[in-house]
Amino acid sequence: MKGQAPAYWFDATSLVRGLFDSKSDEHSLLQLSSCNVIELHATKKTWNSFLWLMMNHLKQGGTPTMSGKELGELRRRLPIEFH
Repeated sequence: MKGQAPAYWFDATSLVRGLFDSKSDEHSLLQLSSCNVIELHATKKTWNSFLWLMMNHLKQGGTPTMSGKELGELRRRLPIEFH
């Protein structure tokens, strides 16, 4: 459709790379999506995989580094439409 932004799909690997590697193509896609140049889409399973990673692997002193509330805010701020 004319005038519609190109759409791309993110998987969990792309999401992690985009958030944690500022020199990656995925990071550039996140930036373009935040400026409404492109659309990013992901499944709810992608978010759940990312959530599992954050809760189980990013810990400090045995406690996750981000609370559930902070992770919810992160999801709302990401320029990705989760389906």
